[in-house]
Amino acid sequence: MSKTHDHHPAISRRNVLMLGGVAIIAGALPASFHLFEPDNGALAENLVSLLADRQGAARLGTLRAQSSSTPREPEAIAAKIGERLRSFGWNRNGTPDELREALAARIAHDFMMNDMVSLSGWQLARTAAELCALAASMAGEAPGPTSAEHG
Repeated sequence: MSKTHDHHPAISRRNVLMLGGVAIIAGALPASFHLFEPDNGALAENLVSLLADRQGAARLGTLRAQSSSTPREPEAIAAKIGERLRSFGWNRNGTPDELREALAARIAHDFMMNDMVSLSGWQLARTAAELCALAASMAGEAPGPTSAEHG
């Protein structure tokens, strides 16, 4: 990608910093903010409902989808994130609080383990980047298959 961002609108430093703190934001959202359905079909919506800025996350997710082998279908991305969250206490019958806590713990773990993804020069926890890709996919912004992964 060129420095002029020919193909995408520039993402401000402020937006990246805000989204980089997904773990903090996700942990602070009230449990009753959205209805929660524990079945697999609702997992994608439940995960994205934890985002404070869905549109900003979707913009970052579009970059993630272009630079990785991340699946493009919301259900596939959600299933991949769900697998990552299971080792942090989440299960498909869990509560919104358990999902939020597992997501925050997984993102913190990614940072600790340096499991990071580079997006347009910024470093995000891999799980946070996948959550952004999910937001993009659900918003219809994820592009088709592309080249090799950068993260």
